[in-house]
Amino acid sequence: MKPKSLAQLILFIIIAAFWYKVGWPVMTKESLAIGAVGGVLVHWAFTNKGKKAVALIEPLTSGWRVLLYDMMFVAFLTALIQQNGTALLDALKDSVQNLALLLALLGGIGIDYFVGG
Repeated sequence: MKPKSLAQLILFIIIAAFWYKVGWPVMTKESLAIGAVGGVLVHWAFTNKGKKAVALIEPLTSGWRVLLYDMMFVAFLTALIQQNGTALLDALKDSVQNLALLLALLGGIGIDYFVGG
């Protein structure tokens, strides 16, 4: 395993643990289901650019991590919308942890997508 890939995998584990600590308590069954389906659709539309290979992702690769980041991002965003309704920006403004998690997920997507690994 290349050092760059190892660093990205460690970063993924840290962000996933942070998502579990901050995001999991606000999750509902509906937000998890929407996150699973919506994350695959977001990954297919933006990362794979409509290719059929979304199901052929090898575990622990950058594509796999981006897929999981997409699922966590959509699920967390859905849970925040369910919890706060139209006051999503207030939920992010009032809770530094929510904002930090959202930015960490976007950063993880950006790092794995643009750096590769």
